Amino acid sequence: MIGTLNRKEIGKGAFLSWVTEPKFKHNRITLCLVTPIEKETATVNALVPFVLRKGCKSCPDFTALNKKLAEMYGAILDADVSKHGDKQIIEITLVTADDKFAFGGEKMTETAANLLWDLVFEPNLDEKGLFPEIDLELEREYLIDTIESDLNDKRTYAIGKALDLVFENEPFGIKRYGYAKDAKAITGESLAKAWKNLVKTAKIEVFFAGPGNAETVGKVFAEKISSLEREPFEEKGFETVAYSPFKEAEEEMEIAQGKLVMVFRMGGPKSEREKNAARMLSALYGGTAFSKLFMNVREKMSLCYYADSSFERGSGILIVDSGIEFGNREKAQSEIIRQLELIAEGDFSEEEFSATKNAIMNSLGSVGDTLFSVENWYMGGIIENNVITPEEDKKAMESVTREEVMEMAKRAKLASVFFLKGGEKE
Repeated sequence: MIGTLNRKEIGKGAFLSWVTEPKFKHNRITLCLVTPIEKETATVNALVPFVLRKGCKSCPDFTALNKKLAEMYGAILDADVSKHGDKQIIEITLVTADDKFAFGGEKMTETAANLLWDLVFEPNLDEKGLFPEIDLELEREYLIDTIESDLNDKRTYAIGKALDLVFENEPFGIKRYGYAKDAKAITGESLAKAWKNLVKTAKIEVFFAGPGNAETVGKVFAEKISSLEREPFEEKGFETVAYSPFKEAEEEMEIAQGKLVMVFRMGGPKSEREKNAARMLSALYGGTAFSKLFMNVREKMSLCYYADSSFERGSGILIVDSGIEFGNREKAQSEIIRQLELIAEGDFSEEEFSATKNAIMNSLGSVGDTLFSVENWYMGGIIENNVITPEEDKKAMESVTREEVMEMAKRAKLASVFFLKGGEKE
């Protein structure tokens, strides 16, 4: 069981959210810049957090910054980019010991909040207002390597290709890190412009989790945020696409195992009840070691090495990805579809349904195991405007009925198929 979320506005388009978790000795503070994801800006926005983590005015280089972190009892600094629905989220995180564990009585939480502010809003810019060229070059290469690493993970690559077919003209299809071609074109001027635009227009979300006093963080940010010139973007509701024309593609690579990915549109589930039924369907279909795909397509029929399903809440799609022998493509694809049809007809026992619910309950019970998972849980709810506790989610999932799962299975329509097969191309 995890703590309840507390939340308050600390500035124009800026919010502090916190969960008190006494069992930990550290506090985790994350500053998120939330912005609509757009193909033209996704890549340069993705570079911003990685350059910001290199230093700031108070710690003008990586050496000074590392010294500062060491003085904070080995505080951990991290940066990343995530995507949730049609939003891109720029993240800078500091994990540091709580005040009561500081040997010298240092105010660790206040120090961390000030450093986090400096890293994001007081970066180390030169007289032209640009980031250090060496930081730009190093982090740009890091971003390009990160983007291109998908090609090395054939499973991730195949899933991405299948999603590209479905989301060709939708924000859900834009990559969270952007595109290598665009990364190579980033200049000092374009990077500085992207940072300034995020500071001005992004929604600021500060999340605190741990045993400490979140109000300390809120005070630091509330006092400083008024100095910023802010015009936060206006939230616009979006509709998930119910169905789209079927698309299919395949590629050849030097691989030993084929990758078959199938994406189903779910009819645009809108209510939380419908989304919960879709989550239950995914778990029953291919989300557990006793699911339909695992027990039948993999174990009984030996048509694949693995076959998993997952439901994406933001876009309302069901993804099935599998590893297969090249010659089993048609048989595997047909059987994967047939297993979904069987669920739609109610061909699953009460024992299977109950075991699936128990698996979901167990998964929800682990949310409080780390401060990261606590943050991840509540930030997802904040972005979706649907903040609930894992306990509340357990009750909601427990109430999902067989008939609701069957109905979601009936609504699932195949939207795309991508097959990565063996060949001479790499």
